Amino acid sequence: MNMKYKLYAKLALAGGFLIASAVPSNTFANTMEQEFYPLAAVNSYETILDEQLLKEARPLQKSLNMIDVTAKSEAFPARRIYQISDQEFRILSRIVEAEATDKDMKSKILVANVVINRWKSKEFPDSIAGVVFQRDHGAVQFSPTADGRYDSVNVTESSRESVDRALKGEDYSQGALYFVERSLADPENVSWFDRSLTRLFEYEGHAFYK
Repeated sequence: MNMKYKLYAKLALAGGFLIASAVPSNTFANTMEQEFYPLAAVNSYETILDEQLLKEARPLQKSLNMIDVTAKSEAFPARRIYQISDQEFRILSRIVEAEATDKDMKSKILVANVVINRWKSKEFPDSIAGVVFQRDHGAVQFSPTADGRYDSVNVTESSRESVDRALKGEDYSQGALYFVERSLADPENVSWFDRSLTRLFEYEGHAFYK
């Protein structure tokens, strides 16, 4: 580098220092911050992008959740897959009410499931009425048909709904063909259930077997 260019370089450097010293420190700092902001923005781009994607994904996730809930509520067909007469619907609703008067909807559906399972099984009568009123060696299969509860209950809308849902295929029974309310049943009967059948599960005080 010749002397002329060295002189220019020194003058430029000196001018830079003079400009920097003439500008207030806070203004200089702000200027530097503005100069470096694009670089910081570039460095944090991935974080900003992630936040933006998350923000935009929330409405989509909410929509997907709504679709999932709707799909679950429509898991069973709108029409009955088991066809029975109006009279048998009333019989099934009445035995459900009598057996699960103080219990929740699932309990009522379970009672209906057991009656339907028997109706479908070759081991039991081939009609709903035949299953509900069956006697084995003189003993009834559903105690409300003998103790008066079947005739005296007031059938509620929830019992009718539970029967309708069971006829549409809603089934929690795991194939159960028997159930007993252990706390109210004769101990000898409970002993027979435990000894002769396969215990599946218990719900709302009813033990279910097959």
